[in-house]
Amino acid sequence: MRKTSVFLLIMMLATLLLQACAAPTPQVIEKVVTKEVVKEVVKERPKLQVWVDHSFYSKGTDALFKSQVFEWAQQAGVDIEYQQAEPTVMTPRIDAALESKSLPDMLYSADERIVKIRRAGQLLPIDDLVADLDQRMGGFLPNSLAGVTYEGKTYGIPQVMLAEMLYVRKDLLEAAGMEFPKTWDEAFALAQKAHNPPTVWGTGMQVGPSFDAEHQITSLLWAYGGSIWSEDGSIALDSPATREVLAMIKKYWDAGLWPGDAVTGDDAYNNKLYQTGKAAWIYNTGSVAKWLAQNDKELYDNTVFGPPPAGPKGRFANGITESIVVPNTGKNIELVKDLIRYLNDEERYKAIITEMSGFRVPVYQDLKSMDMWKGPTMTPLIESAEFTYPVGWPGPVADAALQESSEKLMTAMVGRVLVDGWTADQAIAEAVQKLEQMQARAAQ
Repeated sequence: MRKTSVFLLIMMLATLLLQACAAPTPQVIEKVVTKEVVKEVVKERPKLQVWVDHSFYSKGTDALFKSQVFEWAQQAGVDIEYQQAEPTVMTPRIDAALESKSLPDMLYSADERIVKIRRAGQLLPIDDLVADLDQRMGGFLPNSLAGVTYEGKTYGIPQVMLAEMLYVRKDLLEAAGMEFPKTWDEAFALAQKAHNPPTVWGTGMQVGPSFDAEHQITSLLWAYGGSIWSEDGSIALDSPATREVLAMIKKYWDAGLWPGDAVTGDDAYNNKLYQTGKAAWIYNTGSVAKWLAQNDKELYDNTVFGPPPAGPKGRFANGITESIVVPNTGKNIELVKDLIRYLNDEERYKAIITEMSGFRVPVYQDLKSMDMWKGPTMTPLIESAEFTYPVGWPGPVADAALQESSEKLMTAMVGRVLVDGWTADQAIAEAVQKLEQMQARAAQ
């Protein structure tokens, strides 16, 4: 009996020891659940890189656009790495990213950088998104899509366009007994009547080696039925229209309607000429009007503002379109598209346009009726939106077209005639040769 009791006691102790060593099943489940919860907490949020390669012409617009991006990010649960700087900073940064295939998820840029990325095969066609946004605000102005369209595909969402207008001295217009010039012929007729050097020069149209001159001469070519490029991107400069434009400029240059140093003037040349009251008329963006309103109210009130002049073939202006593009190297393309839709919501987009105060014009057709465009300096800008076209038009915005604009080849052609005494045939032949060289380099 005693042995039996001892044996039973030993068995009970052994059982208790075995139970103590075994891991309780409920605790195992709790640990697994705990691990799963921890994994959910530390799960990484999506992250987008957003780059803007220029300022938006006012600190207020810079801040507003950035805030819209971050508002969307907060709602979508996305982290944003946001970079914005002038092209002198952003262009080499974009070039380096292009080389390493590490472009941002979204880029807000002008034509030159966009074409470079598209040609490298790192830009996503976004026809679906364009079609979606084209249902908003009356749809895109057709000409606004020209800068992002290539071989039937759209590679960006246009956001704003640069627009220009004609500034005319009211007192000189009245003294000449003329109405506001609607055509280039009328503008130069006014220049001849108002010309009274050295007090007033007939015109301040840019003819020096400048961005403004290149765009104004190109606009003049289009208005007279000429063009640098044809629809298929081939060279179209050698034409009767080009000769007509060169002859017209030479005629008025020989009449002395410009100051002699106009052929060396930079982009600020015509601004200064008009702001000092020494030009009967100039052709520029809304920046001159802003300056006049703030610094010379008397001259502002003595100025009539209107759309750029028309030629025999219509009214044209050479401008810049700024667009949002989506590199195809990103991992969160659908999120980027959602962000673009958010930014192109009518109220948010209107807020950006309002903040820009005329420095750029909208690309959506219905926004032409916004109250902000009803002022004397604003109406001409919005009117010009419909006939503003990018470099390379009526062909694509291609590398050779961008190079031509960058090297100011049309301005150089005019300079050959005005300064070097070349014939139109000689100047056109040299320009065509250089265009062919540009095309050959672009094809390599």
